[in-house]
Amino acid sequence: MTRAMDVAPATLLSRLLAKGRLRHLQLLASIADLGSIQQAASHIGLSQPAATHALADIEDLLEVQLFERHARGMRTTRSGQLMAECARSMLTTLRASTDSVAALRQGATGNLRLGAIPAATGGLLAERLPAYMKARPGLQVEIVEGSREQLLPQAASGSLDMLLCRRPEAVPAGLEFVPLQQDAAVIVAAAGHPLLAMDGAPTLAQVASQLWIEPRPELAIHAVFKAFFERAGVVPRLCRLSSAAPPMPLLIAVMQAQQALAMVPQTLGNWYMQHGHFQRVRIDSPGSFQPIGAIARDQGPGRDFLDWLANASESR
Repeated sequence: MTRAMDVAPATLLSRLLAKGRLRHLQLLASIADLGSIQQAASHIGLSQPAATHALADIEDLLEVQLFERHARGMRTTRSGQLMAECARSMLTTLRASTDSVAALRQGATGNLRLGAIPAATGGLLAERLPAYMKARPGLQVEIVEGSREQLLPQAASGSLDMLLCRRPEAVPAGLEFVPLQQDAAVIVAAAGHPLLAMDGAPTLAQVASQLWIEPRPELAIHAVFKAFFERAGVVPRLCRLSSAAPPMPLLIAVMQAQQALAMVPQTLGNWYMQHGHFQRVRIDSPGSFQPIGAIARDQGPGRDFLDWLANASESR
């Protein structure tokens, strides 16, 4: 492969626009994900010789090596990692666009692509999205749930019209964060827990001595959980349920089976408490954290939904 000492970014872009193909994007993403050109070729329906030739074409266009071979397959170089991330983002956007076109052809009057952290899905969206959809019966709504770190790049690339999350350290250019719902930690128990049957409010010591489901360290509520037990001067008795965000039905089932307590964001717990799935233990909130808000652009379906949410918040 011929290597040039200096190639202007505009030249590389022109080459990709003139000679790059969507198949190249698929191939880059698949090799990076699978670590094997044979598996990647099979995954996207190419023969191995065709995949090898296509990869050589891309590397020639960019004049850089994208993958290194090793005993068990292939791994990305730094340039390969950058291009694979770009390919994934473009494929995600393309997939979302084709979904939108298909929905419009089937009679939808519009498409709204939402990303949300679990606290927003079970709280803000569960409370307010149904009314928004009822007022717009032809609207196609797509929801992707994940962590803020997973979803923020999709919001930045335009794959999502809106991201409901807590404020990130840096909001991507062209986007705005608008706080919508204050949040605090609440302690909850399933029906039948002894603390719920007490005549008065339980003491801090009584609550802290119960069996608990611990939130994962990467979740915002974990710092509140840790501080709560430091104040109580107690090492918590833990039910070892390990999940970044356990599905709520599973969390409730474990709480019922083991009479365990859980600490959840109020934004997430409100809907489940209102519908009788668990109850709040009568003790002051262990602490608060950043509000749930929305990240969206100045215009488009995400902004329309954000304006509606903001008006709904003001009227509550």
